[in-house]
Amino acid sequence: MSFVSAQSNYYDLDNDNLQDEVVLENGLVTVHFGNKKSGSFELPEITALGNTSLGYTNPSELTIYYGGDRGLYGTINVFYKKEWCIKNTNFYNPCQECEDQNFKILKKSINLPVKDIDSDKLEIDSKGFKSLTFFDDQGILKPYKDLKKLYTDLSGYPLLANRFNEAVLLDFKKKFTLSQRNLDDYNNIAFALSKNGNQKAGIELLKQIITKFPDRTVAYLNLADNYWNIGEKDKAINNYKEYLTLMKTQKKDLKKIPRYIHGRIESK
Repeated sequence: MSFVSAQSNYYDLDNDNLQDEVVLENGLVTVHFGNKKSGSFELPEITALGNTSLGYTNPSELTIYYGGDRGLYGTINVFYKKEWCIKNTNFYNPCQECEDQNFKILKKSINLPVKDIDSDKLEIDSKGFKSLTFFDDQGILKPYKDLKKLYTDLSGYPLLANRFNEAVLLDFKKKFTLSQRNLDDYNNIAFALSKNGNQKAGIELLKQIITKFPDRTVAYLNLADNYWNIGEKDKAINNYKEYLTLMKTQKKDLKKIPRYIHGRIESK
């Protein structure tokens, strides 16, 4: 970590109506309680967020600001109740498409002692969380106003793709109604879901595409690949055949047909 020079703020962390001096220096928070006690704890290290500073939440809480490259930043709210605990975490990433110019990656209540926090859960890179361990299912789609951003995150974070259960898919379809304008984005998101192991969600979106746009050639290929990868070979072969038919009737470049398709069709 890198740090600004030592800071000193005053709070009442133990609610005894006496001011407590809080000092942040070199990743160590030291508190000199008004009743003459002292205590300290090391800040959790967060990948890609190395600059820290003290902030103010309310008289009984600390806010630690973490800053990093490319505009990524976050806060951790800390309180004292016989021992130091992390109340919640908030992390943000720049988002030109968002109304407030900030894309909120995470807000999660933790309420655990600092000593019990697994550092892996706070591991992030310049793009955001690597594991998305704390990602709330109900909040997955809320920050997204652009399907291209969603596709980027689905491609980069397998655990985000895995969170696309039936409820999330239903919300996705309601929020982003399939149309000719977003057809390519839909197909790309289905591909990203499948690539990161969520074939069920990928199949659901591809079936929706084919129902509304039955001439969407590549959707049949992607759907067939999904069925093949989960062992439903009869369904895969039927869609491979439909794909080949459309390639021919639409007079597309037959040289672009993947070589493995004929072998799979003939394998039955």
